Amino acid sequence: MRIREASVEDASAIARVAVDTWKTAYRGIIDDNYLNSLSYEEREKGWRQYPFHECYVYVAEDNTQNIIGFAAAGPERESNPMYQGELYAIYINQDYQSKGVGSALFLSILKKLDNTGINSLVLWALSASPYRKFYEKHGGKPVQSKLLEMEGFAYQITAYGWPDIKVANVGGIK
Repeated sequence: MRIREASVEDASAIARVAVDTWKTAYRGIIDDNYLNSLSYEEREKGWRQYPFHECYVYVAEDNTQNIIGFAAAGPERESNPMYQGELYAIYINQDYQSKGVGSALFLSILKKLDNTGINSLVLWALSASPYRKFYEKHGGKPVQSKLLEMEGFAYQITAYGWPDIKVANVGGIK
């Protein structure tokens, strides 16, 4: 496995990971009609317009250079005075979960944030998601909850915070 910075040329592969993982990770949590309507083409359009120059996106590649996961982060978006950075997304193809890929991507994001002077982090996760354990394992603490309205449905989401990313449970930032 290799972790590297992503670029707009990776948009198609990132879109595939995003759609595939949403359909597996959120089945039974998010409305099936919405999940079934997700398309690679629509997600790719969004990733082609993504501000790679303003945010940090890393991809994980398998041994044949196929992208199997990604993470995206940047400045915190809700003007929360407690947190400077935000993890916008982290998704790993189902076949590669629980094999260290997510931790490697998370560590890459933490290093990048630290190198740019951002030393605190927040992320939002669906409260019903079993993947919240990943954030807790890595030292994130639940700090806030709210409703997210999407496609006519409302979902409870929980913010996880790291007031100091240097103490995140990923072996430290080096």
